[in-house]
Amino acid sequence: MQMLLMEDALDPATPLALPRGVRALYVRSGLAMIGAQALQADDALFGEDAVTVSGSGTVWRFEVAHRAPDWQPAPEDRSRLLLAHPLRRDPAQPFVLRLDRVSFTPDAETPRHGHFGQGIRRLIHGRLLMTIGDRVLRRQAGETWFETGEEPVTARGLLPDTAFIRAMVMDGDMKGQSSFRAWTPADETRPRSVVYKLYLDEVTRLG
Repeated sequence: MQMLLMEDALDPATPLALPRGVRALYVRSGLAMIGAQALQADDALFGEDAVTVSGSGTVWRFEVAHRAPDWQPAPEDRSRLLLAHPLRRDPAQPFVLRLDRVSFTPDAETPRHGHFGQGIRRLIHGRLLMTIGDRVLRRQAGETWFETGEEPVTARGLLPDTAFIRAMVMDGDMKGQSSFRAWTPADETRPRSVVYKLYLDEVTRLG
């Protein structure tokens, strides 16, 4: 069981046919017709069924699937695999797939925290400085990373409008619940210094 992030470059003349699978589709730029639904930049859609994606622009596709470790999308799909990471959970159990956006207050640092879930993040714009466990990471716009939720994290936006989008897999009873887990009682009292935008929060399972 893996989470994968792909970037799809849409071509108006050649629709992209996606097979059945659990996914969150985020329109990064342009316009996209996903099945019968028209989406514009910064819109997102949850899907499980086979669907055709057409339009112009760029779609970020977060999928949860069973894939071979060396799997790559077909060249004719105009898709680029950005990151794939195993998920440590029972694939037979239902789960929540959540997609949201985290925007940072300039020069403010989050308290140390973990999450009740694991998943992939991608920086939309700005610059981010993070500590994950004992590692210091810097991310520029367009770069990705994975968080297990089980290591302490702090993060600081280094430029105005720094924000990332994240897809998380959590237990099925987490629908509608905050994933945030303060690392210590002292961290619980500190302001988070971020603003959230929720796109989707769906209970699903692998077929």
